[in-house]
Amino acid sequence: MANTNPRKRSFISTVPNFLLDENGEIKWSTYLGFAVIAGAIILLLFALRTPTPIRSLAISLLTGGASLAGGVLIGFLFGIPRTLQKQASQASAGASETTGTESYAVNTNLEQISDWLTKIIVGVGLVQLTVIPGKLKALADYLATGFGANEVPSAIVLGMICYFGIFGFLLGYLWTRIYLMGEFSRIERIARDRPEYHEGLIHAYLYQPMPTGFTNAIKEANDYIKRFGDNERVWDYLACGYGQQHAYQKRAVKPDQKELDESRKNALHAVSTAIQIDLDAKSFLRGLWDPNVAKPPENDLTSLYDYPEFTQIFKEEEKPRGNSNSEQHDHPAL
Repeated sequence: MANTNPRKRSFISTVPNFLLDENGEIKWSTYLGFAVIAGAIILLLFALRTPTPIRSLAISLLTGGASLAGGVLIGFLFGIPRTLQKQASQASAGASETTGTESYAVNTNLEQISDWLTKIIVGVGLVQLTVIPGKLKALADYLATGFGANEVPSAIVLGMICYFGIFGFLLGYLWTRIYLMGEFSRIERIARDRPEYHEGLIHAYLYQPMPTGFTNAIKEANDYIKRFGDNERVWDYLACGYGQQHAYQKRAVKPDQKELDESRKNALHAVSTAIQIDLDAKSFLRGLWDPNVAKPPENDLTSLYDYPEFTQIFKEEEKPRGNSNSEQHDHPAL
């Protein structure tokens, strides 16, 4: 009777998936992995022929591992994807004007550091091209002393450094180019799908020059409400956007009364909705509406100060809390 172990079958079935891609072809990482393993086997066989095999094997693995790690680091620096912030902003400038939205690129110092280091490595390498072979030989001579006197020639150490360094560079570069770029894109898509991202975007638009700033803020806020539902902070921002729009239209040489009425009604609706969701929004919005309190740039609603409907909302007296005189008459003490 055949011995069928589920765990053994499961492990064997995962081996092809580990070595092959979706098209059934051998992965690039498989080739590099076999190359690194082959190098480690060669080091093992070489160390066994030396007078001190354990010591030689340990130093060989440390030297090869350090070369591999150094190559991976350099390959990582060369392969870090660029967000192309300047190019993307220039390419999307025309689209932003027509659609009323702007594209924000991620800000990462790692890309700038990678760019600087790669330029330094290439520049110094070209300038010192004639010096590099001597420096590598000196490094190999220094590392060969760790094996003991006359046990390992420096040529073997130099070959070890170059072998693992080259495959480490390919491993780091290809992994960064193929997988890290996809991870960056995936994380950015996830971040852009979160409500907090759009809230921050709306708030940032309100501080941009008019009319682009409030136009983008109004559009983004309306899209947010359709997509995620009501949010008191978003309605606050929307009221500020319509307030900025009203002030901008009011400063025109020949103001359009129809546009002023529309922006005023939209601002009133946004203010009323924000207060309806959270009563604490009244004090916040009142601070943006009263010119005696509001100071630039936190004065988005001051152009609406003279309209009675806003006066009714913001200057409405709240009911006193605690025991009032009427309550004392209705409920005399016993």
